[in-house]
Amino acid sequence: MNYDWLASARDQFVRLSAQLPHAILIQSALGMGKHKLATEMVSSLLCEAPVKHEQSLQACGECRNCTMFDSGNHPDFHYISSERYVESNDSVLAHYAERYLEAPEKRGKRKPRKIISVDQIRTLIDNFGLSNHSADRKIALIMPADTMNINASNALLKLLEEPNPDSVIILVCNDLSRLPMTIRSRCIGLNVDPPLLEQAVAWLTSQGVSDDKAYKALAICGGAPLLALDYIRADEVNDFEAVLEALLAMQGGGVGPVETREVLLKLQPPAVLLNWLQLVINWLIANLQMQAHSGPAPWKAYTRVFSKLSRQSDVSKRAALFRLYDELLSIKKQDTDIVNPGLLLDKWLISYSRLL
Repeated sequence: MNYDWLASARDQFVRLSAQLPHAILIQSALGMGKHKLATEMVSSLLCEAPVKHEQSLQACGECRNCTMFDSGNHPDFHYISSERYVESNDSVLAHYAERYLEAPEKRGKRKPRKIISVDQIRTLIDNFGLSNHSADRKIALIMPADTMNINASNALLKLLEEPNPDSVIILVCNDLSRLPMTIRSRCIGLNVDPPLLEQAVAWLTSQGVSDDKAYKALAICGGAPLLALDYIRADEVNDFEAVLEALLAMQGGGVGPVETREVLLKLQPPAVLLNWLQLVINWLIANLQMQAHSGPAPWKAYTRVFSKLSRQSDVSKRAALFRLYDELLSIKKQDTDIVNPGLLLDKWLISYSRLL
């Protein structure tokens, strides 16, 4: 599956490969195809005879290094990820990640870890100190790099400050704010720009999605095509509309916060709900700003419900909307494995009801 919107990022990599830096940082929002781009970059760097095709550098797919990489057995490629991320992404890379993860039989019944640990980075440093096996260079892919804990980041910093001449580290990041500046400043950035709306809709329709579903899913996902496709396949577009309807039902005191919470928790897990509520509040704030400034409305695909929902918010409630937004940010920082997510949602819905 070719992602046309990656053309600019692929072109950036072709130019970088002429004088390859020791560390590259790929950054964009979730669902933009960073996983595919990073895999393409790794395979072309390992390849013995990469081919320049239009604006991209592609592995030949036939040499010994390509064969080893595709089989999941290339000794010069190192993939660092979290247990949670590896479990949710079924690809050849998962086999490489297992070298750096605790064996399943040792994990027992504990939940998969969300973080990249310092032990994983220390093992990488040890392996980078060894001689190359068959490729010209050793390559490490750290993804998602923003899941490294502070100790892992500090350990990686030492490797970035004293890089091996025959190695390249590729970091892939969803949330740049969670990656220390000391790490970011030692990498060459490679940004993945979102596609134009019509380009994203065209790609989704090529996957058998209707125009209406495509526009609605892209509105929820901030224009990220892959995330939009996942939402459509999981029927989450309908769930998002149900969230809007549930918030609308609270107007006039018809339905209370507790009843609304019960409805919402039947739709999606708390983490998803919090993201969606944050998006709705963001839209309400943006709607107030657009009353004074014309421009395209991101909620256009949901005009019927949103037009009713936005009637509750006028300029006098701008400060309250910002407080609701900040409260959501605070809730999202809490570990919902420890704190009851239902209670957190309850508290926020009570605050929201005061706005009505």
